[in-house]
Amino acid sequence: MSTSVRFLARRRLLAAAVASAAPAAGLASAGEAPVAEAAAPCDDFEAYVNGAWRAATPLPADQARVGSFDELRRHNQRQLEAALAAALADRRLLDTPGKRLAADFYASGLDAAAIERNGVAALQPLLTRIDLLSQRSQLPLLVSELARVLVSAPIAVGVAPDARDKRRFRVGLSQAGLGLPDRDDYFRDDARARQVRDAYRDYLARLLVLAGAGEAQAVREAAAVMVIETRLAAASLRRAEMRDPNRLYNPTPVAQLDGKGGGLDWAALLAALDLAAAETVIVAQPGFVEAVNTLAREAPLPVWRAYLRVRLLDEAAPTLPLAWQQARFEFRGRVLRGVRERAPRHEEVLDLISGPIGNAPLAEGLGQLFVARAFSPPAKARALAMVEDIRAALRARIERLDWMTAPTRARAIAKLDAMVLQIGYPQHWKTYDNLTIDARDYAGNALRAARWESARRCARLAQPVDRGEWFSAPHTVNAFAGGFNNIVFPAGILQPPFFDPAADDATNFGAIGAVIGHEITHHFDDRGRRFDQFGNLADWWSAEDEAAYQARAQRLAAQFSGYTPLPGHAIDGVQTLGENIADLGGIKIAYDGLQRALARQPAPAAGAYTPSQRFFIAYATVWRDKMRAEALITQLRSGAHAPARYRVLGPLANMPAFAQAFACAPGSPMARAEADRVAIW
Repeated sequence: MSTSVRFLARRRLLAAAVASAAPAAGLASAGEAPVAEAAAPCDDFEAYVNGAWRAATPLPADQARVGSFDELRRHNQRQLEAALAAALADRRLLDTPGKRLAADFYASGLDAAAIERNGVAALQPLLTRIDLLSQRSQLPLLVSELARVLVSAPIAVGVAPDARDKRRFRVGLSQAGLGLPDRDDYFRDDARARQVRDAYRDYLARLLVLAGAGEAQAVREAAAVMVIETRLAAASLRRAEMRDPNRLYNPTPVAQLDGKGGGLDWAALLAALDLAAAETVIVAQPGFVEAVNTLAREAPLPVWRAYLRVRLLDEAAPTLPLAWQQARFEFRGRVLRGVRERAPRHEEVLDLISGPIGNAPLAEGLGQLFVARAFSPPAKARALAMVEDIRAALRARIERLDWMTAPTRARAIAKLDAMVLQIGYPQHWKTYDNLTIDARDYAGNALRAARWESARRCARLAQPVDRGEWFSAPHTVNAFAGGFNNIVFPAGILQPPFFDPAADDATNFGAIGAVIGHEITHHFDDRGRRFDQFGNLADWWSAEDEAAYQARAQRLAAQFSGYTPLPGHAIDGVQTLGENIADLGGIKIAYDGLQRALARQPAPAAGAYTPSQRFFIAYATVWRDKMRAEALITQLRSGAHAPARYRVLGPLANMPAFAQAFACAPGSPMARAEADRVAIW
């Protein structure tokens, strides 16, 4: 019997391969995915594991993608919905400020009648100030007013730890202010790009009409906004260019920011944000600052008014009456992601409160409700034990690397040993002093929470750095490599199918273990490797080691650039390089970590598959997804990650342990020949 036929014959036995208890909370364990009969593991392992699931799984009209991450996100949302319903019925359960404020914010988002009654009243003071812009000297104050509600237009102003000295905070300036997903979206000349730009221009005009402009005026102003955003885009670095942290570190005296003079009054802008103490700021993209100065001098004030207005309205639209919500969905949901219908209102509200990382002040309040329901101390202890096995596995790999010299090796091990683990949830919860939430004022709540968060961040300039601060919600289905040489694993991802305390080691190491390995490896990817054991941007590599690393990284970039998920739409191997390095290193050290665990406690027999095979099946299962073409194109053009399918195919084809586990012949699609394999860590 051939290798392919032998493994395909095991399709019905796959469920028995995973030695785990019944899946918790209604979600399947990672090793229980059906296998596609049409695919052999050595030809297309992703299809072997996920093909039948993909064929049988519909893509709901209100979603751009379905898959393991999305299933778990919705499961966590249901947990939150239940907790919020119980707490709003019995407010004694809201026993912390974060829980109370998050619950009231959620209630305000569900009060459709109040949202319609309120209209744009919460925004009106800001809109009036924009309308009154009549002198260029007023621009810094207006830009600061938007920054205070977390709207970065035309530039992002932030307070963050100094990249070269994480013991202190510094003010930073970085490119921002664009409404399209990527700077190249303003310049590409293919049919899809033109369609997106036309739809975006229509969307901007719609926002202006809803705000009271006549149709003709709105069309003119939308076109003018496109001109100013295109000029900002032209001065923006490409995503691949921003992978070099040294390029983004440009200390500049505030007095020199206006370049040739007559540009934006940066000192006034910083003073309006209570950041006047900053005499020097870190500029990420000097060319972008120069472009802002030019626009401040030259762009007509009516164009500035239109631009600032639409940037505010676009950000606020989810909290405004239905017409605004629908206008935003038609562009950001239907055009950019291919979604046919809006998600249920309670999901939209939870998404807004949870928000993007660092931009959702009350996400931690929701997280308190989630952790109480879904993450036990024993689960945290097992996750920590897995992390230590995987960290030890990377240490062993570094010790035997054949391309690294001894001094650099010692520094790499010191960095690994110093890595800090943040698992589950923060040690201390925010107290939300002086933040007011009104259960009848959704848009106002969003602005008040944003102002509170902005003030908190700006106040950090005079404070010591807290290396234990969390920058993600505890219920987030994601994990992170933090800026302090730390890894962050929220309780939200430490759930089935990624992590199940009742599952066997092969399943857990293949699922969450590979994610743990991924985040650890991020500190050694093409960008992360430039930071030392304290998280400081520092050159700790010898020239010889630097060259050896770059050669291997370039080969991996070339491999991924050879994948074309859709005709005419290839993966950008440079743009996604950091994630691809982390995937490749992560799966390898997770596999080695499994061997360490099995050496202590061998796995019991479990059907037709060995522990190694169950490990790889679990890995492929957590990356299963089904995605709309529009969303896939957007990801390929603006995302840091390769599509999920290639996060299975690419790393495993470079991994001898996978070929051995499934007896793949050298040179088969899933077993690159030795000369073609890439090995970094």
